[in-house]
Amino acid sequence: MEAVVMLVMLFVLLTIGIPIAFSIGLSVLCVLAITDVPLTIFAQRVANAADSFALLAIPFFVLAGELMNRGGMTLRLVNFAQALIGHFRGGLGQTSVLSSLIFANVSGSAIADTTAIGSVLIPAMKRKGYRPAFVASLQASAGLLAPIVPPSILLILYGSMVNVSIGGLFLGAVVPGYLIALSMMVLVYVLCSPTRQPGIQKEPFAGLPTIRQSTREALPALGMPVIIIVGIAGGVFTATEAGAVAVAYAFVIGKFFYRQFTWRELPAILLSAASVTVMVMAIIVFAAVFGWLLAWQGVPDTISAWITGLTSNPYGFLAIVAIFVLLIGTVMEVLAIATIFGPLLHTLAGGYGFDPIFFGVLLAVLMQIGGITPPVGILLNITCGMAGVKPGQCLGYIGLFILAILAVLLLAVAFPPLITYLPRALL
Repeated sequence: MEAVVMLVMLFVLLTIGIPIAFSIGLSVLCVLAITDVPLTIFAQRVANAADSFALLAIPFFVLAGELMNRGGMTLRLVNFAQALIGHFRGGLGQTSVLSSLIFANVSGSAIADTTAIGSVLIPAMKRKGYRPAFVASLQASAGLLAPIVPPSILLILYGSMVNVSIGGLFLGAVVPGYLIALSMMVLVYVLCSPTRQPGIQKEPFAGLPTIRQSTREALPALGMPVIIIVGIAGGVFTATEAGAVAVAYAFVIGKFFYRQFTWRELPAILLSAASVTVMVMAIIVFAAVFGWLLAWQGVPDTISAWITGLTSNPYGFLAIVAIFVLLIGTVMEVLAIATIFGPLLHTLAGGYGFDPIFFGVLLAVLMQIGGITPPVGILLNITCGMAGVKPGQCLGYIGLFILAILAVLLLAVAFPPLITYLPRALL
């Protein structure tokens, strides 16, 4: 009964527009208030959820992304991508995907990626005749690459909860993440044909001197993802230590090489990163208490018995998980889904014989699709605000991008080494 009350409270609060973190926390407090469980349990569970060395990577990577954005690294990455592929059909759209992919290899945050790249490219695409609904859908979809490719905040959270190697998850996500980016670029090429969007102004070829110049300017920014991925794969440092390295690197490059911010701007940079970190951590810790209460009420056991009763086929189980996660993603934030349902689904997947890294990467991509799915999809809401359209106007384009992502997941299910080869070879 208490679990039903908590779930109903959560959906009511979300419906009336209460932020996801507060919706989860208030629904938990309401249930504790009508039971004999002491309210001090809430504080204890919140503290325990936050007390994780692996989660220290989250504020580090958020700060690294903010330093990149303020330090001029983001703009140089965009210029580099545009000089390289801007002359192709849908050039600015292609630039959006490639820039988001490069930035994703540093920030790990979908919100930071979407906001940083979108603030530069969404106005530019609108000026060049791209349809606003297409622009918003594209940038939101490109933004979800950040929680997929390393150093993904979502994979850090998931790995820390289910005790799976975060480095292994990072390496397992590399190939499918890059394939998703490639599938998006192909889709952009198709959707930007003269028959589908006749008003687009094509970008001219930048020329070799411009490409060389933009490459030289972007090299320091391009070096950061290499350092992070090689360092983790080579066992030089953990994901958390990689976050600290990323912060130091972004600070040195932005302050002393590009010279884009002053010492006086540093408090504002720290405050901006702190606000994002607080939002993310609030969702994580409140969702952890939410998940504990569900477990106390026996909900995970009920769901487990229901799923295992439906099918004994591993691929049937994957199909059920995909449908469940995609549906819940329409009404719940990604990190909340990972915290509440991640451990349960991980345990069930082990019973069906799935490799934990393989299943973790698939689950992360499925969960992240919720970030672009109305009505809650935060990435789509961000880009719609920038493009001046409503989420409902983007459903057609968003559906096509989701199909492209699901096609890559089906390919990974058919050929598991796309995910498992790199972790096994390098770790």
